[in-house]
Amino acid sequence: MRKKGKRLRDISIKDVKSYFIEERYKIKKPISNYNSLPEKMFTNMNPVYVVSTGRAGSELLVKLMNASNVGSVHHEPRPRMFYGSKLAYELGTNSIKAIQMAYLNARYDLLKKTFLEDVRFVETNNRLSFFMESLSDLFPRAKFIHLIRHPGAFVRSGIRRNYYKSNENDDARLTPLRSDIIYDTWDKFSDIEKIGWLWNKTNEIIESAKKNIDSKRVLTLKSEDLFNNYEVYNHICEFINHELLGDSMIKALIAKPTNRQIQNDFPKWKDWSIEDKEKLKGITPLGIKYNFWESND
Repeated sequence: MRKKGKRLRDISIKDVKSYFIEERYKIKKPISNYNSLPEKMFTNMNPVYVVSTGRAGSELLVKLMNASNVGSVHHEPRPRMFYGSKLAYELGTNSIKAIQMAYLNARYDLLKKTFLEDVRFVETNNRLSFFMESLSDLFPRAKFIHLIRHPGAFVRSGIRRNYYKSNENDDARLTPLRSDIIYDTWDKFSDIEKIGWLWNKTNEIIESAKKNIDSKRVLTLKSEDLFNNYEVYNHICEFINHELLGDSMIKALIAKPTNRQIQNDFPKWKDWSIEDKEKLKGITPLGIKYNFWESND
């Protein structure tokens, strides 16, 4: 703030104000008219949004992106938008502007900061899955990465976290709408069926949004490939037009467990009973689309 040779008593209020603005935002973009800033942001920003059911490897992706300096990368910035995402799901695609307003209410300051600092904004919060179409409309240059985890692994994770039973975020978890054919029988569903339905419904909403977005702006990956194949991350880098990360660094980060759960007695998919496997397959038709099982399994 204090210029060389400038006495302390000569520092003006303008100098102080400019210092705090520059210090807060570390501004790198020349902005002459802040009234037009929102439109410039929406038109010129190229954010990356990772959409998924959750429990799909987004935290590993954050580590990889931070290692390769992709930009300002956030997993679950606050507000975490738990209940807001459920409302976005209930509003549906006929309320794009309302959903955009809700998102900007939560993220505008963070977006503004990254824009003024001339860095790329990345958010891997799975709650954005229900904002996808609205975000595509708001940011024409945005790109989306759709992470898909095996439904059996997702259900196992959900059961171990007490989804739909005593999890603190169950007030924000999706449940069937009144128009849904299973609305009246929902309470009779088993844990496997409820969490399986959640997996399918979330991916169904993502797939619906993808139909209205240029395919060049969407990359679809299986979580298991991200976990097990170091080449997949550099495929992501190519998709977002970012320099590649060294193979040794990728391997080291993949080898280090991320967000590991405490073990319990619920078995892995390969050890499920035939009956439980059939329950899950029956409630997750998208498992066929993603080649997790055959239509005649």
